[in-house]
Amino acid sequence: MRKVLSLVLAVCLLLGVTNLAVADETPTFKIFAGVTSMSPDNSTKPLVKQLNAATGVNINWECVSSADLTAITERKNLLFASNDLPDAFMAANLTDYEIMTYGGDGALIPLNDYLTPEIMPNLCKVLDARPEIKSILTMPDGNIYTLPTVGEMGFVGNDGKNYQIDTIPQFTIINTEWLNKLGLKMPTTMDELHDVLVAFRDDDPNGNGKKDEIPLSFIFDNWTAGMTTFFAGFGLTDYNDPQGVAYHRGLVDGKVVYNGIRDEYKNAIAYLSKWYQEGLIDVEVFSQDPAKYISKGKNDEMILGSFVWWEIPEVVGSDRASSYALLPPLSGPDGKLTVNLRETTSVTRGDFAITNVCKDPVTLLKWVDQLYDPIIGMQASYGPIGDFFEAKPDANGVYVNKKPAEGTTEGEMKEVMRLNAPIAILSDYYGKYFYMEPRAQERLNTLRDFWFPYVKDTSSYPTVTYTKEETDELNDLYSDVINYTSEKTATWMTNGNINDEWDAYVAQLKSMGVDRIVEIWQAAYDRYQAAMK
Repeated sequence: MRKVLSLVLAVCLLLGVTNLAVADETPTFKIFAGVTSMSPDNSTKPLVKQLNAATGVNINWECVSSADLTAITERKNLLFASNDLPDAFMAANLTDYEIMTYGGDGALIPLNDYLTPEIMPNLCKVLDARPEIKSILTMPDGNIYTLPTVGEMGFVGNDGKNYQIDTIPQFTIINTEWLNKLGLKMPTTMDELHDVLVAFRDDDPNGNGKKDEIPLSFIFDNWTAGMTTFFAGFGLTDYNDPQGVAYHRGLVDGKVVYNGIRDEYKNAIAYLSKWYQEGLIDVEVFSQDPAKYISKGKNDEMILGSFVWWEIPEVVGSDRASSYALLPPLSGPDGKLTVNLRETTSVTRGDFAITNVCKDPVTLLKWVDQLYDPIIGMQASYGPIGDFFEAKPDANGVYVNKKPAEGTTEGEMKEVMRLNAPIAILSDYYGKYFYMEPRAQERLNTLRDFWFPYVKDTSSYPTVTYTKEETDELNDLYSDVINYTSEKTATWMTNGNINDEWDAYVAQLKSMGVDRIVEIWQAAYDRYQAAMK
């Protein structure tokens, strides 16, 4: 009997120790994450340590620079193809195609049932304030596989809508010191600008006796420094990002169009081609990168007559900035003036997804939900309190940026300190929790006060979702179509002859599937509009 009692007691003691060990075990998750090119590993960041401590978890990180798209894509493909998936992907540039493919086959789990106030209270507050976000996250199969990143940096227009800071990315800028020296007025039409550029070319406005002036410079096929702001005088501004999935996409009276086959596009290229052939446009517009471009503005001799960028000092330097001013949108030969908006969104999907190997999604989502708190999201976006922000808020309870160390910029500080992660920065956070960066605020003021009075139609293509079949078709067709448009546009800019070749060009694009691309865009747009009703 004593032996039996001793055995029972030993078993009980063993079970007690085992249960204690289980109770003390820290939940650990493996996350594959994209980081900025200057960022240290996420495990070293104070904010990550704070998040871990608050929820009692540990994260094992695999970090890859999100600037190296090839490396991050190859690693994602390898992980999905293997049996060694992480618990989650964060800031890993998950594409819609990947979300639908790996969500559809079960590698990524649906999050619909987890988006509750009990599990994710901070995100639910954001979703309550911005109900349209759920429709953006919802894939065609009805599931939500990813969490959003929300970044509202904009202003509220007279119509009550919020407009993002990059809705007009190309600000045209002109050398007013040269205008004054040559006795010229600020141009208001494309024809007037032509005459000014001729004077910049011929009349030695920098006074050095050399023919070194560049009347007009830009970067071909660049959304920030491109030439399409000059298309306004011909009926459109084709602002969308050449590296995106919307280049040359437009919206006219609720109908989606491919701008690259519109007569307005043809007329704009025909007009600007004459400028290039007259030597009014920088011969390096097709080859220069932003570094080369900016170096021209900061050349020892002032050589830049006009250029395109989203602010003045970044190109010409703060000491020379007062010699330049914004050049307003210019009407064309027929008196047209149309300024459209670039497609933008304050919401992106794909920044956080949980895989089917995760054993405790609830705990992991509670960890992530902390990032949707305004103060924590602020630090993830910029840097920690005490490092990027002053240790204490000001008298208004608002956090203030610290001054960068000598030889360092706020941008560099942000690149090192920020945590690439799903967050929400709503427009009303600025001035309430922290202040907008001065440069951004100045650019936003310029957008609102200088450019927006020229905008008559504020509609633009929204953030839609495509079916897997639609995505496959776009992947097959789209790059060839836009590459052909860019190739022909560059040829016409340098050699002319667009009118003679236009019909054959349009026919070639149709044979390459441009009409089918527009059909897919329109179908997705119509679905989005129906879901919003």
